[in-house]
Amino acid sequence: MSDAASPGPSTSEREPAADDTIVRVRVPAGSRPGGRGAAARWGWRLGALGLAGVAGLGPLWIQAGVEGRAELEHADEAVARGDADGELEHLGRALRWRAPLWGHDERALERLWDRGEQAQALGDDGRSRALAAYREVRRGLLATRAWGVPHRARWDEANVRIAALMAEQERAAGTDASGRGDPEGFHRELLERVPGPEPIRGNLAALSFVGWLVALGGFVLRGIDPRGRVQPRAALRWGGAALGLLVAWAVLLATAHAG
Repeated sequence: MSDAASPGPSTSEREPAADDTIVRVRVPAGSRPGGRGAAARWGWRLGALGLAGVAGLGPLWIQAGVEGRAELEHADEAVARGDADGELEHLGRALRWRAPLWGHDERALERLWDRGEQAQALGDDGRSRALAAYREVRRGLLATRAWGVPHRARWDEANVRIAALMAEQERAAGTDASGRGDPEGFHRELLERVPGPEPIRGNLAALSFVGWLVALGGFVLRGIDPRGRVQPRAALRWGGAALGLLVAWAVLLATAHAG
């Protein structure tokens, strides 16, 4: 049998020809899906989001600490001058500059309570000062509430004492604002009502603020790539949403008490 009739080698057995080229592409580990590169990108984005939060809220937190401590110092100066009313005023302001970790608001709250008890122990002579101290406690705690009144037990007790002192004033003056012979119960009912914004506007304002935080996070995570370059379309979309929600939050907050 001639060579022409013999079958040639199979494709799987054929040696590579001279013009066959085997190309091996080495993919960097950092660019593989799910590899270290993806983790690094998410780490960068989360870090950028954290920095944005610090940049936005950090100055307010620092201001609260600086102003609160300054008000405590002003209260001490008022004591040195013998200005009892001035002390209560500055302690009330220090209580309003409430912020996590600082502690000046806690000290102001305790000092106001102590001043109220000291004045109340004087009887009729200290009634007005005791009322002023407890009212500063009540107003300061209301001014710093978020989802609820902080130090609620202390706030409730302040209401009880204010109502009792006001009833004493009325009895001394021979009046009765309740018209039913129970001035203390009347004032306590009024004081126990937590004042606040119109529910719908207040809730919308809260939702707008949360939405602003989400949009700000979207701007950082989507509008800026890991190299710090702005992605125009995503940045415009998320940035516009953040700006609109911020304006809505401010407007709703400013008009929350409107009828």
